[in-house]
Amino acid sequence: MATQNNLHIPDDLLSAVNEAAGAEGKTADEIAADALRRYLAHRKLEELGKYGREQSLRLGYTQAHVPRLIAESRCENRGG
Repeated sequence: MATQNNLHIPDDLLSAVNEAAGAEGKTADEIAADALRRYLAHRKLEELGKYGREQSLRLGYTQAHVPRLIAESRCENRGG
């Protein structure tokens, strides 16, 4: 169940959201919730990428290592 909240959105942005919502047969709340979900997913992906870059630096891997590492991982996952 959703809780009612208050967000302060600039008038021009709210107008664009209302227009998009009407064109898609959705409410402005649905558009906003979808946008927030996408933002949070993107943020999580960025954090994962940062973690991966940090780990590759820590382990001394470069882009040149990637094909070998993928091949080794695929071989391990196949049991071979």
